Amino acid sequence: PWTKNSDGRGPAWSNSLFEDNAEFGLGFRLSIDKHKEYASELLKKLLPTIGEELTNAILDADQSDEAKIYEQRRRIEILKDKLKDVKSSDAQHLLSLADYLLKKSVWIMGGDGWAYDIGFGGLDHVIASGRNVNILVLDTEVYSNTGGQMSKSTPRGAVAKFAAGGKLLAKKDLALIAMTYGNVYVARIAMGANDLHTVKAILEAEAYNGPSLIIAYAHCIAHGI
Repeated sequence: PWTKNSDGRGPAWSNSLFEDNAEFGLGFRLSIDKHKEYASELLKKLLPTIGEELTNAILDADQSDEAKIYEQRRRIEILKDKLKDVKSSDAQHLLSLADYLLKKSVWIMGGDGWAYDIGFGGLDHVIASGRNVNILVLDTEVYSNTGGQMSKSTPRGAVAKFAAGGKLLAKKDLALIAMTYGNVYVARIAMGANDLHTVKAILEAEAYNGPSLIIAYAHCIAHGI
């Protein structure tokens, strides 16, 4: 579903089981973090070969915005050039892991049936982990995948299948539940209503070093739209 730019770079994508979405994404975050940790250990070990200036510049790099990530990417290319001619096993391992020294972003995406319901236990576990993952919930406020039935995310009074007279109970407040942890970035967006706010929230979520939850209202054919 994704593409790449002129440099051949773009997002990697993988599909999980419906109910395991959050845990699947957390696994990617843990794996990336472990690879980075090992690459950093090898970099320090090979400091005499690589040089103190380049080693410290890579390890201490600020990667908080696109321009700084670009500078880190250039440093890593220099590192890989140096490692190509070094025959030790440590150097070859570092060469295979060098790209993990560049900041990587993990996004977990799913619908409200997953996030509010069947996958909620996993979602709660992931945001409670404190890890740097971004979660995007496409909230249609009904179970769209099975035909538009009333769900935990359906607002009070809304008419849907199994709620012909209007839903009796209020919508589950997933944002408030996440906020109770005190260390989670939480936002609600509606791209069709305010695209500037949408982009700002996504950028803030990406910049936040910890769990981020964005709940995006997404209209559905079951709404008659």
